[in-house]
Amino acid sequence: MKHTDVWTTKYGHVCPPNLGTIVKIAGLGRRDLYNVAVIEQPGGNILAFRSEQRRSFAWNPRSYHPVVRFAREHSGVWEVDTHLLPFDMMEDPFCFTVHERGKKQLIFGGVQIRREGREIIPQTVFYRGTSLFRLDRTPFAIIDNMKDIRLLQLPDGRFLLCRRPWGGEYGRGRITLHILDTLEDLQDARRKLPTLAVLDDCFKVADWVGVNHLQLVSDSQGQQWVGLLGHVAFNKQGAKHYAACTYRILLDNLLAGSTSGKPCPEIIAVRSCFEPGPAKNKGLQDVVFPDHLQHLSGYTYRLWAGLSDTNIGTIELYDPFHLASSPRPDPGN
Repeated sequence: MKHTDVWTTKYGHVCPPNLGTIVKIAGLGRRDLYNVAVIEQPGGNILAFRSEQRRSFAWNPRSYHPVVRFAREHSGVWEVDTHLLPFDMMEDPFCFTVHERGKKQLIFGGVQIRREGREIIPQTVFYRGTSLFRLDRTPFAIIDNMKDIRLLQLPDGRFLLCRRPWGGEYGRGRITLHILDTLEDLQDARRKLPTLAVLDDCFKVADWVGVNHLQLVSDSQGQQWVGLLGHVAFNKQGAKHYAACTYRILLDNLLAGSTSGKPCPEIIAVRSCFEPGPAKNKGLQDVVFPDHLQHLSGYTYRLWAGLSDTNIGTIELYDPFHLASSPRPDPGN
């Protein structure tokens, strides 16, 4: 059995009939682009994405140079937005909006690395402002030695915090859920916090899991759920394998300290669900790094994802959180 077969044999995933497509962005030359944040806003969405040369690797300080750039769509063509200054030496951007003290703010972030000798230590950095154009470029929080940190503002104004601790009982990485009262508490987010839930892959296949995006969603009965877009990943014979997945947790149960059984991931996309394209190296051919689930209508969403560390892909998915009570429609209709 090929390692890529695990997505079907263990998780039961089947790709939709229509392949996902690769998104092209004009104005980048020969740089690769991947791992994208989608800033949804009136007047047209903005993409924030990682770009770098094919030879750029974190383990090689001489070649490593990731840059987060921005793009807008004009007449059906995505183009680099030269009015938005890039973030140099940053990976894997993310964003979300919050409301505090009656004001709406955009929280933008990404991953930077620092080095101690030969050790590479990731840092998740957070910025805020009223818009991308008015971001304070001095981070208000830096969380050392941890990736895949995401937040969601809850209806009561508090924040659901997703962390990815590693080591000991967490192995190479598990998802833990916590509550923060305010954004200011994020500055000390590595401290010990009461844990609402710990999420893994449930099948003892993945070496690590992580969350990429959070949103509140409602089912056909009007119940609110926390929808988590994430990834499950494992490493075999020097090759990394990543798949996009979702978790869902009933909001009332989560806040009451009960998840009504262990939430398990539902695989929603693997690399073979998208049109073919190059990989950064042969060890990254089977990689989908999910970034954003854009709601289109009803229970239909568009997944944005990084593909094999070289491209951005999109694919339309029906009911990725499994919230519809009606039967899944025939994709051929």
